[in-house]
Amino acid sequence: MTTMKKQYFIKYITLIFLIIGNYSCKKDFVDLTPQGLIPVYNYYVDEPSIKSALNGIYNSLRIIYNNNWTYSELPSDNTITFPEGEGTHGEMDKFTWTATSPRIQEAWSRHYRTISLCNILLDRIQPISMPQANKDRYTAEAKFIRALMYFNLVRMFGDVPLVLDVIEKEEQAYSYNRETAPNVYTQIEKDLTEAASNLPVSYTGADVGRVTKTAANGLLGKVYMFEKKFTNAESILAGVAALAPNPLISYDRVFGSGNDNNPEFIFSIQYISGGFGEGNSFSREFVPIVSGTTIIGVSGNSSNVGGADINSAFEPGDTRKPLSIGIFTNVALVYYYTRKFLYPTVPAGNEGENDWPVLRFGDIILLYAEALNENGKTNDALTQLNRVRSRGGLPLKAGLPQQDARTAIYNERRVELCFEGERWFDLVRWNIFIPTMQAFKIKYNVTGMGNIDARLALFPIPSRERSLNPNLTQNNGY
Repeated sequence: MTTMKKQYFIKYITLIFLIIGNYSCKKDFVDLTPQGLIPVYNYYVDEPSIKSALNGIYNSLRIIYNNNWTYSELPSDNTITFPEGEGTHGEMDKFTWTATSPRIQEAWSRHYRTISLCNILLDRIQPISMPQANKDRYTAEAKFIRALMYFNLVRMFGDVPLVLDVIEKEEQAYSYNRETAPNVYTQIEKDLTEAASNLPVSYTGADVGRVTKTAANGLLGKVYMFEKKFTNAESILAGVAALAPNPLISYDRVFGSGNDNNPEFIFSIQYISGGFGEGNSFSREFVPIVSGTTIIGVSGNSSNVGGADINSAFEPGDTRKPLSIGIFTNVALVYYYTRKFLYPTVPAGNEGENDWPVLRFGDIILLYAEALNENGKTNDALTQLNRVRSRGGLPLKAGLPQQDARTAIYNERRVELCFEGERWFDLVRWNIFIPTMQAFKIKYNVTGMGNIDARLALFPIPSRERSLNPNLTQNNGY
């Protein structure tokens, strides 16, 4: 398949890059013919231009989720950097990040860039003539993605500028203050609720991989969990969890080459190999040197490798473990690398084809179990927990008091979702990241690790953004 791209750029501003990257956004999305440089005001003229711009929004997610693990997995007790990866990612592993860290700046800029693309589409689509159902769907897709970006930002930075309009003048970008996290969450809820009302349950053909009603409801349920709105979460997660295959599909069908867009996945970031620049690099970042599917050595790619702690977190006999973790020994170093994203051949650069899971049923069912338990419905929670444990061939849990059930759900989320970008944010929302990481530091005698304290719950606001916009205050401790 030949995927063609076109890019057009408009004025750079400090808070947001108003850059419209008009790419083909999934494996079979419509091919686009390059049109050169097009001013944004002249581009949105009809339904095809809206659709191609929406594809560009999807495509912008690729670079974000190619590095999602840097913020959501690497700081946790699941993964570590080895000597060959310390130079590029060590600060995220050792809690030595600062307001000038490149990774922190990248997270901010890339998320706001995608938000700007959503805002432009939502503004420009209004006067364009097209079937109302199509307009509603495109609008819903953009609102979902905007909500997803703000959900990531509020979890990483807390209070953030809430930009919902098109920024057309540079001085507008300087005018934004940080909005309170509760108000940001309110907007996220609004976007997802409106999106869910206009999204289809599923797609066929070339549209498979786009946002669905189930994805919007699933993300809304996760948002409620982070807000500790357990009653709201239980209500909406019940409907999403009921849509999961019963029993859940076997773990060997969930991950691995050729298993993208399987019934387990609700929404994932679509990657494709083949020299089009639309693949991923995490399939090689997570493992030492690969020959076929065999680990034969180490390299500078070993940036996000599992540790002994996640290896020992699996219960004996858990059939998910050999599908999740591989072990390679290099002299005195033992690498517990993830097998979830192994690619059959060594992908050069950004040529991995594995999709990145944003929402899948294992995640949703465990969130539902957690909501039920927090609402005092522990027996019902254990029923949902056992749906996931059954997939791993583990004995069922029964008769646990609420606190023991809570611990069991926490442990199950860790092993079921290991390496998928959930662990760090879970530790923070459960408010156990300090004791967990302090114990980890002592147990494994980790050297070079920074102070483990409350400031780590949020990343610092990037220095560059604060120098450009003095309205932006800094998070505590930075």
